[in-house]
Amino acid sequence: EPGKAYLTQHTASLVEGYLALTDLGEFQVKGASKALGVHELTGVGVARGRLDVSRARGFSRFVGRDDELRVLEGALDQALEGQGQVIGIVGEAGVGKSRLCHEFAERYRAKGMPVYHVAGQAHARSVPLMPVLELMRAYFDITDLDSDQTARERIAGKLLLLDESFGDDLPLIFDFLSVPDPEKPAQRMDPEARQRQVLGVIKRLTRAQSAREPGLNLFEDLHWLDPASEAFLATQVDASQGTRSLTIVNFRPEYHAPWMSKSYYRQIALVPLGAEAIEEMLRDLLGSDASLAGLPELVRERTAGNPFFIEEVVQSLVEAGNLEGERGAYRLARPVEDAAVPASVEAVLSARIDRVAQREKSVLQAAAVIGKEFPEPVLTRVVEPDPAELEEALRELVGGEFVYEQELYPEALYAFKHPLTQEVAYGSQLGDRRAAVHGAVARAIAEQYPERLDELAALLAQHWEAAGEKLEAARWHARAAAWAGTSDPSQSLRHWRKVRELADSLPESAEATALGLTGRIFELQFGFRLGISHDEAEAIFTEGEQMASKSGDIGSRAMLLSSYGLIRGVGDGEVREYANLARQAIALAEESEDPALYMVTSFFSYGLLQIGEYREAVAILDRAIELADGDVTLGAGFAVGCPLAFCLTFKGGFLLNLGHLDEARDLIERGMKLAREQGDIETVGWSHNWGSWLAYMSGKPEAALRHATQTLEIAERIGSSFSRAWAWVLLGIAEWMREGWQAAIEAFERSSAISKERRTAVEAEPLRLAFLAESYLGLGETGRAVNLVTEGVELARRRGQRVYEGTTNLSLARVLLGTAGAAADGEIEAALARALELTRTGERVLEPLVHVELAQLAHQRGDEEGRERELREAHRLFTEIGATGHAERLSAELALPAS
Repeated sequence: EPGKAYLTQHTASLVEGYLALTDLGEFQVKGASKALGVHELTGVGVARGRLDVSRARGFSRFVGRDDELRVLEGALDQALEGQGQVIGIVGEAGVGKSRLCHEFAERYRAKGMPVYHVAGQAHARSVPLMPVLELMRAYFDITDLDSDQTARERIAGKLLLLDESFGDDLPLIFDFLSVPDPEKPAQRMDPEARQRQVLGVIKRLTRAQSAREPGLNLFEDLHWLDPASEAFLATQVDASQGTRSLTIVNFRPEYHAPWMSKSYYRQIALVPLGAEAIEEMLRDLLGSDASLAGLPELVRERTAGNPFFIEEVVQSLVEAGNLEGERGAYRLARPVEDAAVPASVEAVLSARIDRVAQREKSVLQAAAVIGKEFPEPVLTRVVEPDPAELEEALRELVGGEFVYEQELYPEALYAFKHPLTQEVAYGSQLGDRRAAVHGAVARAIAEQYPERLDELAALLAQHWEAAGEKLEAARWHARAAAWAGTSDPSQSLRHWRKVRELADSLPESAEATALGLTGRIFELQFGFRLGISHDEAEAIFTEGEQMASKSGDIGSRAMLLSSYGLIRGVGDGEVREYANLARQAIALAEESEDPALYMVTSFFSYGLLQIGEYREAVAILDRAIELADGDVTLGAGFAVGCPLAFCLTFKGGFLLNLGHLDEARDLIERGMKLAREQGDIETVGWSHNWGSWLAYMSGKPEAALRHATQTLEIAERIGSSFSRAWAWVLLGIAEWMREGWQAAIEAFERSSAISKERRTAVEAEPLRLAFLAESYLGLGETGRAVNLVTEGVELARRRGQRVYEGTTNLSLARVLLGTAGAAADGEIEAALARALELTRTGERVLEPLVHVELAQLAHQRGDEEGRERELREAHRLFTEIGATGHAERLSAELALPAS
């Protein structure tokens, strides 16, 4: 009939629940050997997921959870009054977390309340934001079949109807959901800032949606969320305060999150079913035929009240022929021995899988290799049956309740009924076959999703490794590592270690050697960020240098020398050796005549800064900036995200120490801006480091605190121990400037703890000790102050850290002036003389600060004329170098009569 759609019985069974159908009975169809069942399509069904469909087919009775439901209902009542609630449901696998959530959600979905649902997936933990993107796409009702224009219209329509103020956020949300508007692209920004803005929009969206209508948010399987999705969830939890929404989460006992300490969070521990509930469930599943006597007791004993286990045992007995009839009306067909009811759910599942036909078993096992969820297009590329046979096999597996249809559009997506089902199906395969399937899955995913290869690189690497294809796995681990980059150093290091391990196990070849060398270089690169032992770093460097020398790879040797030198400096405190290795690396880069290599090795001029060779360090960075000639990509992908931004920022930092504050400020700001534009969040953080130090030298405590706070936020976000340790140092200095002595002490001690635990930012120790001493002086703990600053002075001298010798001697003079007074006159004078000597050979920025302390020394001696002379000289120098905060403070002081 025109304008109507009809489905066969077979097709109808696949879409049952998702589409509304009318059974028209059987018809004889031309070309068919027998009558076919026909159904008319009348609309969209109510089912949206596997639990919806399972319920239509017949859930087991929902029992034993009345108390938990009452807690959830009470929480929803509070939420509806404007007191948003968050409820966590924790329990072991199979205990019924999802079923409880489903039953509760269904009650209120039926009443018209919106329910927003997302779940973590075991196989997607290495793929950032996958569940969040799925949730957002579902919220805006967009699919992969929609054109970008259609998707943008749906997003804009929903947001603008909700609140017109979202208009300014549309480019950002379009970009986040991968449907950018070419005419109004999102502003370029670093990943951290972008994520912060996206999370801010989502928080506003949550509140705006709640203001319009109450809602239920359901987040399942938190133990499988990736870190970025966890950040999203934390935002959602925070946004729920004061709204009319109830957020329910579920997870296994090993999971924990910081927001669980919030006052509006409550937790329900889901324990196995009690005896009465088990009896009721078994009566629903089995019935009460006299032949079943003793069977419920045996099942109850073996399953220990785990609902999923109970269902699987009953299904297993049916398939084994021990039971016949139908659910709720079974009778015993043959005796059930104790051995027929295994003591673990894994054993039950294994027996069930063994009993299915070979075709279905092969499909199930291939699906298990793909993951808990498996798209039909990927499965089709992996298994051998033709499409018709695959469709039939899937129908049988759905009927046997091994898997379920999760989504039909834009592509058919299936999922295992339970994670344990996937685990057992995966383990039931011979190793060789499983390896072959992993390889086929990797190829299928790459072919099916060519536009997402960077995002899926980690997943593909896992499959190739499991396939035994070590070279291919190493390639994909390298791609995944590069994608994670400095924005996620821990993930990147994990992948680079795998690259090295895999490359070393391969037959010797140019590619294997290149991969092995690259892996070692990046292990050292991320080792300084995250911490690495002396012995491990030395072994990696020695192996790498031998490989580079043998292959004649000058570039790799230069990178190994500079990276190892950095670890010797920031991990061992051996700054002289650091500077020496950096010079060797830069000489090799010059020899190679490779601008990109010079750009990369120039970063390690930081070692020259440590020994006080400021002008040499600046010259190296100038050469790199000249070679780049504005090219932000030159040398990218090795040490930092945007080499040019790094060079600009660090040149600014080096010039700062030379006393060129205005030029330093301009370079640091330029470097920070460029780093933001290029998404190099790590260099943005380091720019804030230099900004904080500049603020200290300028005498601006609030600016120092602002920069230090921002660098700490970035350091914590990317997880770099090096950046975290330095951020706490700078936060401590900012607090010291504001006379927040206790806060400063806590910050310095936090930095020291990170440094000692991770063996990184060790080169900062003299600076930490100096300011820690001055902070204890502020609290009046003079003995401790003297001991700490003396240790700092000696450490800087012994290491040859001229960059901190001046600062530590200046701190020594301050501490002695505040403690021993005239009794330490000679020591104070010597310390200031040494500091002044260092400023005149390089670190000019300290010169006016030394004159301030010389004024104090003159005052201690009763020489008020000398005091004023020294203060005026300090004021002149502060003004000359651009330290406006200090200059203004001295102007006010000099206007007062000397005391």
